[in-house]
Amino acid sequence: MMRFYIFVITIFLCGFRAAAQDKILVAGSGNPFILLVDKQTGKVEWKHSLEKGEECNTVALTKDGNVLYSYKKGAKVVTWDHQVVWDFPAPDKTELQSATILRNGGFLLGICGNPARFIELDKKGRKVNETTFDLGIEKPHSQFRQVFQLKNKNYLIPVMAKRKVIEISRKGKLIAEHKIDGGAFSSLELSDGNLLLPCGDVHYYIVIDRNTGKELKRVTSQEVKGAALWFVAQILELSNKNLLICNWCGHTRGTVVDVPQLIELDREGKAVWTLNDKQNIGLVSAACYLKNFRLPDLK
Repeated sequence: MMRFYIFVITIFLCGFRAAAQDKILVAGSGNPFILLVDKQTGKVEWKHSLEKGEECNTVALTKDGNVLYSYKKGAKVVTWDHQVVWDFPAPDKTELQSATILRNGGFLLGICGNPARFIELDKKGRKVNETTFDLGIEKPHSQFRQVFQLKNKNYLIPVMAKRKVIEISRKGKLIAEHKIDGGAFSSLELSDGNLLLPCGDVHYYIVIDRNTGKELKRVTSQEVKGAALWFVAQILELSNKNLLICNWCGHTRGTVVDVPQLIELDREGKAVWTLNDKQNIGLVSAACYLKNFRLPDLK
């Protein structure tokens, strides 16, 4: 009987430890660090310092387990012990705001400028494709933040200053253009092909029809149960179909904003998990969810 109890307790503890392994890589405009946070405890397990003047609005885990991030002046891949694998500097008078993972394991860099540039790198950081596109916006900082490759290999660009989202091919051909009610920070291609767009300072996110641009759904702060939305930045879809919202607490104009930095919503729009720790974690506009992740041994 004693062996049975020990066996049961061991199974319980192993299950508990497995659940505790879910981590979230977070970063944000105005945050001097990229951090790894344990989802269950909310504790910071790792941090990587940015240099003065750098700004990170995209962060991801590469296929070989390193950390990819943009820093406005360029993009880097670093190891967990902070060694630089590669560093791609942005040209003068531009901002490299987006560094995301391609479906083949390579990288897509989005450089705000005149014209904007979208560069594909292979897994070793070597350039394999470059596309330019004139967004018609003079100030690079007003152009975009996060650019992702769609399943059809085109690029989806939420153009903030013009309140629209455009789809372009890898050769720079305009495929689709949709006006939206809000300056979208990011995008998420849903399983049905429609597009979820986090709309920043207007405190909501929308879903639009991929083909027509028609707004199919709008979720405002008032409709979220158990948490309030502020600047709605990147949104991730988790394996259980819940949404993880980066709730960037900037643009406050001196007002104290007591809202969570991260919110997990279930399919009914109820907040089932939040993280609110401004002191230790800071501003969050970008995230990467790491399921059952174990931080490498850095000794």
